[in-house]
This record gives sequence, C-alpha cells and structure tokens, in this order.
Amino acid sequence: MKKYSKILIVAIALGSIWIIGCSDDGDPTNPTNPQPNAIIPELSIAAATAVETDAGGKMDFEVTTNRSDFSKEVTFQYATKGLTAEPSKDFTTTSGQGTIAVGSNSFTISIDILNDDDREIEELLEVTISDAKDATIKTATNIGSITDNDMSQLGDEDGYNTPTSYYGYSQIWNEDFDGGSVDEERYNFELGDGCPNICGWGNDELQNYTNEERNVKLADGRMTITATQEDVFSFNSARLTTKDKVEFQYGRIDVRAKLPKGQGLWPAIWMLGTNIDEVGWPACGEIDIMELVGHKANQVVGTAHWGEPGQPSTFRSSTYTQSKDFSEDFHVFTLIWELNKMTWYVDETKFHTIKRSDIDAQWRFNQPFFFIFNVAVGGRYPGNPDETTTFPQTMDIDYVRVFQPN
Repeated sequence: MKKYSKILIVAIALGSIWIIGCSDDGDPTNPTNPQPNAIIPELSIAAATAVETDAGGKMDFEVTTNRSDFSKEVTFQYATKGLTAEPSKDFTTTSGQGTIAVGSNSFTISIDILNDDDREIEELLEVTISDAKDATIKTATNIGSITDNDMSQLGDEDGYNTPTSYYGYSQIWNEDFDGGSVDEERYNFELGDGCPNICGWGNDELQNYTNEERNVKLADGRMTITATQEDVFSFNSARLTTKDKVEFQYGRIDVRAKLPKGQGLWPAIWMLGTNIDEVGWPACGEIDIMELVGHKANQVVGTAHWGEPGQPSTFRSSTYTQSKDFSEDFHVFTLIWELNKMTWYVDETKFHTIKRSDIDAQWRFNQPFFFIFNVAVGGRYPGNPDETTTFPQTMDIDYVRVFQPN
C-alpha cells in the first residue's frame, strides 16, 4: 500500500470549509526518513596490556561503539577488579562514569600500574562496564594483562624461590617433604623395568625402578631421586606417582627442583590424565611440566601430548635455555593450567603456551591429572649413557605446591 506523508481533507458543511492537515513524524524502518533518536549504539570494551616499569605505567582500556551517528551522548559506569593482580599493590583501583560524546565512538579508561620489586608471573585484572544510558552493552568485561619487567632473581643462596601464596589463589596442596620417609598415603612407587607390558617403560629405557633408600629418600626437607649404576649395563632409579591418591584439575603448580646432568640422564616432572586405565595413552593426555636430557643440561622442555587410544601421540613443546646448567641451582618450574589453556614458566619467565584453539584436535586437558616424578636412564629421547656420564646423579625436589583461583 502506498503511503502519503500528508493527507488533505476538505469538508464543506453549512457554508464553511475546514482543512485538516496530518503530518507523519517519520518511519524508523524507512531509510529515507530515519528517526535519529531510535539509533541505539552498542558498547564493547577491549582487552588491554601494560608493562610494569620502574615508574609504574598505564593500562588503557578502550570502550567503543559500533556507530557514531547517534543523537544523544552515551554514558556508562566502569569498575576494576583484581584477578591475579592485587589492587593497591599492582594497580590502582578505579571506577567512575564514562561518556561518549555525539559524533565520537570511543572512551578510554586509564588504569595506573604500580611498580614493585617482586618478580611475578603475568598478572591479570578485569574492567567491567555497566548501566549504559542511551546504549546497549555487547561486551561488558575484558581482561588486562600486566607484564613484569623485574629481572629473574635468586630466592636464596642455592637458587630461585617462589611465595607460598598468591593474590587471587588459594593453596590446595603442599608437599615440603618434611617427613622421614616417603608418604605412601600420597605416593605410589612404580617398580621394575616396565615389563611385561611396556618394557623399558615404553621408551627403551635402561633403568630398573626401586623403592630403596639409595634411590629415593627424604632429608633436609627435600626428596632426592638418585640414579645409580650397578654394573656396566645396569642402572637403578626411582619413579613415584600420585595416581588414585592426589589428583588435580586446573590451577597453578610450582615445583622447585635441582636436576641431574650427563649423557643418558632423563629427569621429568609430569602428569597423566586419571582416565589412563580406561582410555590408555596418549588419549588420557600427558603434561610435561619439565623434562631435561642430561647432555643439554642448560635446557628444559615443556610439552603436552594427546592423541587417539593406542596411536602415536601428537605433541607441542617448547624449550627454555639459560646460560648455566640446571644442576647448579634450584629452579621453579611452573604450570598455569586453565580451561582450554596451559602456560609453562621457569623462574616465572613464560616460555610456552598451548590453547585448545591452537591444536584443532582432541583436547585432553580439561580433566583431572596426577603427578609423576622420576629420573630415567637411557632411552630413545636422551640416548644411552657413555664414558662421559658419571654416577650417581640426583634430582632434588624441594617443594610441590598447587594453587587454584578463588
């Protein structure tokens, strides 16, 4: 039906003429006659990053609209919240009202970043916008990431150390190895050479695992796993797991350890999915928090393995290299394990990240896992010991701590 913007009615009655005019205020669905006040912009807040400098710094969150042709200014409220960044220590708590003027399409929320001397993992805060007037909100919250510029520092005379608590986390498990012997309510000893099912523990390794004190003991608040040579082709060591006793899903894991060195040595601090008995490896998933081959004693590797039951694994790994051997001092190996994401650190320096979206495959890491601590000898990864390798060799573990977000 054809529409008219004006209607003229002429009436003749009793010798009088009335002219009645009727005007249309506009049809908001008609692009040739828009109704400006009906234009409602959408607001979104973007993620932000900042580096903590000696002078502190700034972190700017941009709030933008999807259009700028609205006829009334837009206002909204905003507020900050600490996640792993601590308010008043890492950043200044901020809140207020933001205004986007007519003809503009953005507003900047500026957060003061505070300086401290602590070496810290990337810290997170969030900013939320709310109570928008003359606008709707599409993205209400986003994350800010603070990168620390403090250099790696020794925690004490024999290596790096980390705190017993972190803002935004609660400690849910701690192992300081203060007892006189291995706590078998927490740990299992895996014994032998892996036969008959997977001889050489599946990697053609040479060692026989024992629970003898010469291969594993607690002393001075540390657990020491020692690889020994029994004769020319015979080696003993130890392998402990927390399977069916201590299991975790997500969080921050800190392990402080000093590692062995030498051709053919293969220490590892790692995790397997608790469903391994049902689905096998690699379908259960494997997370290597740290592994090292002894002929590259200044390098550690962080790796994730996954795949179909009974098939070769697919994996992603990255190497952290330093100038000194990892046998010289204690270092802290950290995994930040989140839903659909894992990040590896050495002494709170990030060196590897993997996300579910990166691998385009079966993600096996959103389930509980258990710990494994061992020192292997020989095998396909490190190769076998040779005339340059000296025994005994030890991996000393000072503590294992698990934290989960509040």
